[in-house]
Amino acid sequence: MYVSSTQQNPTFGAKLISQWRCLSSQDGKYKNVSVVALEKRDLPFVDEFIKKLPKMSNVQDSIKREILSSALRTIKSVLESKYVDLKKIKMLLGVYNTKPCGVLVANIPKLTEGECIGYSSRHNCTKNEGELDWLVTWSPEVGNDIKGVGKALVGEFFKGLRKDGIRDVYVKSELPENSYAQYFYESLGFETMGEKRAKLEKRTSKPYLVNTFCDSEDMIIPMIATRKNSTQKATELAEAMCRNEFIKKSLDAKSLISI
Repeated sequence: MYVSSTQQNPTFGAKLISQWRCLSSQDGKYKNVSVVALEKRDLPFVDEFIKKLPKMSNVQDSIKREILSSALRTIKSVLESKYVDLKKIKMLLGVYNTKPCGVLVANIPKLTEGECIGYSSRHNCTKNEGELDWLVTWSPEVGNDIKGVGKALVGEFFKGLRKDGIRDVYVKSELPENSYAQYFYESLGFETMGEKRAKLEKRTSKPYLVNTFCDSEDMIIPMIATRKNSTQKATELAEAMCRNEFIKKSLDAKSLISI
């Protein structure tokens, strides 16, 4: 990705991964949403996004704005770290008509009991378990909600699990009285685990290697997606949403994202 600093509203090229068919609430028609991967060189873009977020009228929901702010600052802390290997970390953007409309952050490194690197904060998790750390979507433009962006981002994340050596995926879902997150995750193959509610961070939770800007006292519902479920959902979503993979040399992305 590159930044054009000579413009008042800079545009950004990006590493395109795929395109998914989503539904516009404005005209009821299907629209193409691109999934973009952020890399180390994209720190200027993330800084610019954080700076402009308070004035973005299309992110009106206060809870979504707070989650988006935390997700972006988490990405910033990952990209600024000299000690974090980005190989398994996923930082994905959903983009419609050059406008960002979703963020997924997953597999942020955690420190295991044996002082090794793991990717799930859950106590007694398996060695090859990952975690969906942040997910939020919003309208790319005021009055035009694009449905399916969250599914596209999770579908793309699921598709790369085997390549990254990740078997199961853990997620700390919001309580159902606060959002529909639990039902959304259940529709994607996640299942609740044991006790229905738990603190976001417990004494036995594995610590993150970077700051994640979350409230450790928040209550959550622990959920997990097995390899079987995530593989099946990745295939179903790709077919239902007409996933189209990009080939690096086939596309000029000089103005893919504008914030």
